[in-house]
Amino acid sequence: MKFFNRIFRSNMVDCPRCLGKGNVDVEDIKRLKKELFWAPGKCAYCNGIGKVPPDRIEKLSADFEYLTTDLPSWERLKVINGDKDALKRANEQKEVIQKIVEEIEHLYYIENKEPGEIAAYFFHKRGQFVYSASEKQEIIDYVDRVIKSKRKI
Repeated sequence: MKFFNRIFRSNMVDCPRCLGKGNVDVEDIKRLKKELFWAPGKCAYCNGIGKVPPDRIEKLSADFEYLTTDLPSWERLKVINGDKDALKRANEQKEVIQKIVEEIEHLYYIENKEPGEIAAYFFHKRGQFVYSASEKQEIIDYVDRVIKSKRKI
């Protein structure tokens, strides 16, 4: 099988998102300025292969926020193929994340809430009054990333 993979991937180029590694690391995320959208892990642009067809780079930007490993395979294919509905969902998700970031900034800088309080606020806002310490820590880490990104500006 490796022989066939090499033949069929001979016209492929290094993935511009992970730079051919197959995994997106913190440096890639910083380079593409997606600290508030992605976490390190398997590259969704090349699906962990490290190579992509050259036309993908022309059709879809490597820093497209919505294309993550969380997407179902059918949605991933729609995004890669430029499906209008999938791109609309991508835009809606980006707007939701931007509103969350704005809300975090308001809670931290205007209302002077600490990251732990902000995390509790988001759980309560969703009607979730019981949550694990690891779930809370995940939100706190995201709040810290938002605050850190704001300080860089």
